Amino acid sequence: MTQKPSLLYAEDDQESRENYAFILKEYFSDIYLASNGKEALILFEEHQPDILLLDISMPLLNGLDLVEIIRKRSPDIPIVMLTAHSDREKLLQAVNLKLDGYLLKPIDVVQLKETLLALIKRLNTEDLVRLRQDLVWNQQDLIYRKRILKLTKKERLLMQILCDHPGEYLSHDTLIIHIWNDEFPDHTHNKKLVQLIYRLNKKLAKELSSETYLIENSYTHGYRVSCR
Repeated sequence: MTQKPSLLYAEDDQESRENYAFILKEYFSDIYLASNGKEALILFEEHQPDILLLDISMPLLNGLDLVEIIRKRSPDIPIVMLTAHSDREKLLQAVNLKLDGYLLKPIDVVQLKETLLALIKRLNTEDLVRLRQDLVWNQQDLIYRKRILKLTKKERLLMQILCDHPGEYLSHDTLIIHIWNDEFPDHTHNKKLVQLIYRLNKKLAKELSSETYLIENSYTHGYRVSCR
C-alpha cells in the first residue's frame, strides 16, 4: 500500500468525532464517520476502510459486538478501541478479538497520532494492496479470506503490474510487454491479452461470488484493477 489508507471512525459524541476527524485528515485519504455501531457496520461494508477506530460504548451496536462481526469478515484489519476507565473490564473480554490497541478517553492527541501512524507504517511495510473486502494482493499472491487463490504464471504477472498501479489505467502495450516478456510481441498478443483478462475476471467473479469484474476496461485507456 503506497497511497494513504482510509479510516472508519465511530464515536457517538459528535463534537469529539468531528474534532478528531479534523486532526487526522492529513494522514488518511478518506475518513468515514459513524455515530453508532450499526451505522459503522454499514460504512464498513460499503467502503472497506483500511483501519478502524471504534468507541467501545455506542448506541444500537456497541464496539465489542461490532468488532466481533467485523473480525468474521476481515480477520486482519487493524482495529483500535476507544474506552473510558469504566469500560476497562469490558475490554478484558476482547482478548480474542485481536485488537491492535486501545486508547483511554479523553483521548491524548499525541498518543492517538502515534498509534495510528504505527498502523499506517505497518500497512505500508506489509505492502498489501486491498482490492475488495477480504481480498488483498501481497506482491505475489491474491489472498481472499486468508486463502491464496490459484493463479497461472501469466495471471500472476498481470495482477502484479496492475496492483503496482492501483486504480490507474495501463495500456495494452504496457501489459503485453510485461506479461509476455519472453516473446516478441505481434498482432496476436492483443487477442491473447483480452482472453487472459476475460478468463481471470470470470475466475475471480466466481471465487468472490461477485457480479462485477475486478479488472476494468476502457476502450481508450486500457485496463485497471478496481479497488473498492
